Formats: sequence, C-alpha cells, structure tokens
Amino acid sequence: MDGHSSSGPVTVLLLAALTSSALGQGSLYFEEGKPLVLTPPKHGTAITGVVWQFNGNLVLEWANMNDIVFFGSFKGRTELDQSTAQLTVNNAKQIDGGDYKVEINGEMQSQVYTVRVIKKVPKPKVEVRTPSCDHTSSQCTLTCQGDTSGTHPLTYSWRKDSDEWGPEQQSMDYIIYNDEKTKHVKQISCMMKNSVSEEESDPLDNPMHDGGLPPGVLAGIGVACAGTLFGGFFVFLLRSKRR
Repeated sequence: MDGHSSSGPVTVLLLAALTSSALGQGSLYFEEGKPLVLTPPKHGTAITGVVWQFNGNLVLEWANMNDIVFFGSFKGRTELDQSTAQLTVNNAKQIDGGDYKVEINGEMQSQVYTVRVIKKVPKPKVEVRTPSCDHTSSQCTLTCQGDTSGTHPLTYSWRKDSDEWGPEQQSMDYIIYNDEKTKHVKQISCMMKNSVSEEESDPLDNPMHDGGLPPGVLAGIGVACAGTLFGGFFVFLLRSKRR
C-alpha cells in the first residue's frame, strides 16, 4: 500500500473543518425561552440600513430615517440595535432554529448564522438496567435517565464516589465490572450536559459494593498490624534476655 494515499482524505477533512470554523458556519446554540442574540462583525462605516433574513424569509427591514418593520412570528419579540445591526429575538423557540443572514447598507454579508434552540437538560436519575445486579454479578449496566426531548445534542459522564468526572460520552449507559476497585465504590452519579446547561443526578448506592474497606486501607491496616506484632515480639525478646 502507498504510504501517502491515506493522508489525502484526512487532510481534506481537516481543511474542511478548519474552513467551516473560520467562516463561522458551526451551529450556535441558545436556550429555549431565553434571548437569541446574533451580532455581526464590526462594520467599517456608519450603518444606515439593515435587513435580517431567516431561512430566506424576512425577519426585519430598516432603512435610515424609517421605522423598523418586523415580519411574521418575529413581531413583538424582536429588537434591532441600529448602530451595530445586532439582532435579538426574545423568548426563543425551537422553531426559531435555522439559518440567519444579514444585509447591511445594501450589501449581503457572507456569514451564515446557523442557530439551534434547545431545552435545558433535566435532572437525571441513575437506574440499574441489568436485572438482579448485586455484589455477585460479573458486570452490570447503569443508565442515566431523564426526559431529554428537545435537549440534543447532549453528552453523559459518570463519577464514582467523589472522584473526578469521567470522560463525556454519547451513550446514556455505563457498564461497571465487579473488580476489586468497583467493590469498594459506595455511590455512583451521572451528569447530563448540552451546550446550554448541565445537571447532576443524586448518587445511587453501588449495587456491587461489598461493604469492605478499600484495598489501600486494608494494606495500611496490614502494615500497622505487622508493625505492632513485630514491636511486641521485639520487646518480649529484650525482656527475656534481661531475665
């Protein structure tokens, strides 16, 4: 196989991603019910006219010395900063998601604002998906449950006791294995996260917890006990010699 053939597609994908980022073509996420604010780059000259479009339809029109005219569902909840052409749509709805473009002083700007309006994630709950999961099971599947309609895209992460949160993942499921480390975990929590919010569950008692002490603590106790026994034996030898 040619050692150079595999780099072509990867390079193209990387360049496409960088180009998309540079042009501002990534999605902008806003929370449902909160203001949706779009701010064009600073304009070089005084702004005398603005036209905003949404999916090819008019949002508003304004020309110097004239009133702002709003259209459709944007009437009564939309504002325009005439000095910057900043658009504010109050009480954003999921149907407000789409592509926005702006024309300033008769010139259509190149940037497209791809907007998505999503809900906050709910407070999740950790549930055991595997039937009859206990300290004798070899492995169990936990799931991070909640009503996630309208919240996507979102990620899940997991935490054992007070450890750091684990890496974000797309799946709501989490497999725990019955190893020595897991046996000594008392509680497990999950977190849901999207671009506008994050929520942590109440901890679930680990069904695999055996009630014993962690290996590190056991080792420490063993060392302490061994030291005590050795010290006692040493004292016994000294006393025996004095007699």
